[in-house]
Amino acid sequence: MASDEQAQTLGPIQLVMIGLHNENLKGQIAQALQDASATGVIRILDALAVQKTAEGDIKSLGATDLTPEQREVYGALVGALLGLGMTGSEEGAQRGAEMGMIAFAERNFGMSQQDIQAIAHDIPPDRTLLLVLFEHRWAIPIKEAVMSANGEVFAQGFVRPETLVAVGAELGAAIEAAEAYDRLSA
Repeated sequence: MASDEQAQTLGPIQLVMIGLHNENLKGQIAQALQDASATGVIRILDALAVQKTAEGDIKSLGATDLTPEQREVYGALVGALLGLGMTGSEEGAQRGAEMGMIAFAERNFGMSQQDIQAIAHDIPPDRTLLLVLFEHRWAIPIKEAVMSANGEVFAQGFVRPETLVAVGAELGAAIEAAEAYDRLSA
């Protein structure tokens, strides 16, 4: 159970876009997201699936863990950050907050049906695009500890295990080549 302090602190937010073949859709991703959300590890801020059938028909389905009031708050926050980033001014942040609050509260990712249709145009037939925006709730105590120590995060990012395997293979090949060169030079 999150403390009141944790409820006020926003954890790191991640956007994931996943492409899927329609014949592979069996609900396993939705179930995994639901399980992680139910345990409090993550909180789904917004989720949107846009599907194009083999015939070219478009279907969309959205979901969130947020109440309508929370959607307004997060929409305002995201809108303010985007507005501030675009104009660098308080006025831009205010305008962005107002726009974000309305758009996020009423629609998935603040997108209209026309926006969804535009995205779907680029999806190949018989495929689904899943967009998930979620908050890493598990990281809130770490974030609060860094903040209470007046620490700063200088860099962050995700490294996929597959990337580490590929880098390890390249590193191993480079080491073998260097050792072979050393043996030939000796």
